[in-house]
Amino acid sequence: MKNESLSSTTILLTVNILLVLIGLLLMNKRILSSDEKSDSLQTKVDQIETQLDVLIDDAKTAKEKVIVANEDFIQLSNSMAVNDKILKNLNSEIKGAVKEIKEVKNMTELQNRKLYISE
Repeated sequence: MKNESLSSTTILLTVNILLVLIGLLLMNKRILSSDEKSDSLQTKVDQIETQLDVLIDDAKTAKEKVIVANEDFIQLSNSMAVNDKILKNLNSEIKGAVKEIKEVKNMTELQNRKLYISE
């Protein structure tokens, strides 16, 4: 009976060892699969980070261009304000000149009438 007990214990021990080995092999396979998935995921994360870096650089460049365009717009706006003042002054001078020309015309007509009458 000791031999039977020893042999059944050995068989059970062997079966348990085999089950543990099979479990370890399955766990190892899952770990390797997880490592592959982790590497794939890390590659995707790296790609996304690269794309984000490109987008951030593009956004910075666009921001700089907007700042330059805004400065150009401000300069144009100031120039337009100065030009508007110049045009208003010129308009006033033209009105004054037209008034003077009308006065000269009226005076010339008056002179012509006096000459006509005196003849």
